[in-house]
Amino acid sequence: MKTWNTAEVVPEISRTTGVDADTTKSVLDALLEFIRESLTSGKSVELSDLGKIACPGKGDGGTLVVPGADTQDAIEGKHGLNTSDVSAVAAGLVDAIIGKVMRHDVVELDGFGNFRLKERKAQIVPAEDGHEGVRTIAVSKRSVEFAADPQLIDTVAGGEINFEATGKLKDQLETARANKILLGCKDAEDPFIKTIEYHFSKAGWIVEVVTTLDQSKQYLIEDPISLIIIDCVMPDADAVVEYAKTHKNSSLVPILEMLPAGKEKAWFKTFRFLGNEQLSQPFEVKEMLELGERELERSTEEQAVFEQEVYFRFPTEDRWIDRANEIAARLFSDSGLNEGQQVQMCTAFRESCSNAAQHGNRHRRDRFVDVEYYLDAKRLTVVVSDQGKGFDWRLYVAPEDGAVDRVRERRKAGKLGGLGIMLMTKCVDKVEYNDEGNRITLTKFKEERTKAGVAQPQAAFQRR
Repeated sequence: MKTWNTAEVVPEISRTTGVDADTTKSVLDALLEFIRESLTSGKSVELSDLGKIACPGKGDGGTLVVPGADTQDAIEGKHGLNTSDVSAVAAGLVDAIIGKVMRHDVVELDGFGNFRLKERKAQIVPAEDGHEGVRTIAVSKRSVEFAADPQLIDTVAGGEINFEATGKLKDQLETARANKILLGCKDAEDPFIKTIEYHFSKAGWIVEVVTTLDQSKQYLIEDPISLIIIDCVMPDADAVVEYAKTHKNSSLVPILEMLPAGKEKAWFKTFRFLGNEQLSQPFEVKEMLELGERELERSTEEQAVFEQEVYFRFPTEDRWIDRANEIAARLFSDSGLNEGQQVQMCTAFRESCSNAAQHGNRHRRDRFVDVEYYLDAKRLTVVVSDQGKGFDWRLYVAPEDGAVDRVRERRKAGKLGGLGIMLMTKCVDKVEYNDEGNRITLTKFKEERTKAGVAQPQAAFQRR
């Protein structure tokens, strides 16, 4: 979180509006002075598309809209400002505040006050119908809070100052985290599905029940979704999870998967995109509510860091390895890497999957390869894990010189390994292994950087 002061906001408004910086500062000062004077006289002020600032203790003297015809003389005439400049700077200020607070930053206007995002996370609460022991998830709620500067409070003689979002800011708050759940199932009339729908609806959620991939796509494309619940007996269940996770706008939406009773082992005998949590039936709705709460809280935190997260698992078979490479190539293509970087990342990923299958899982079909993909503003990270015993990767690549010679000596002695690891270090910016050597982390920065070599990783990227 960053705090932006007036000196930092003014140049940005100037760039976006085309009004020179000195004039922008003059207009901003005039706007804030007008609001102070209006509050002192008992009037409220609504800054168009941002919100209404009021001092209830000073009486109801009506509301003035800025910019507006009834405020032109007080702002433009008094300070000798141009109408178009005042309108442009006011709009630029609104856009700057909205853009920053919705990213969890703080905008602090000197001597006036600061705007910040306030969020009440989804939480478990007693059900409204009053049934003892029954609880459900209360929807999350976002608001923008205005904290008046002591100087402004002194100006209005210590009166309480309130802020209420309107216009564009209000719309952003309502759509930024929609209280909507996508519930995918085979039969919308199934009693258990109806029970899940009932409990979430009672808590204020909008529950959209879908039975096909096309229906799911429609909601994922058009509407902000907070949580996805998938009954895995739904014919299109895999396709829904894949679509949600491989598209950036829905990738960070938490997914709860309901696995059919007694089918857990068989479920992973094919290629699977994984939701964030799996529930094996039978289970109580209360358990789902609690799990949903934890996932909503987790996803809220991760949305501030990541642009995309994808997890998939596949048995050690060539056809699934090929599919993993195809999916990875598609993700890299949409990551922001240039074409050359994409080729390098594909090469490193292909090598890591091949090593996991051959050296880790020994091509055993009853063993899996897990892939985690994380994308943020600066880098992409891929983690590939196998179910083998691991190996001492330090024997193949070590910080000191002579790694190539050691690889050649091993090959002359009829032993394999080493060259693939060195290839990966050439293709990506960082290669990390866990202690056991059965999990590799590949990191590629969107901007070219000096290669960091091979190192023991931190626990930052671990499948939840």
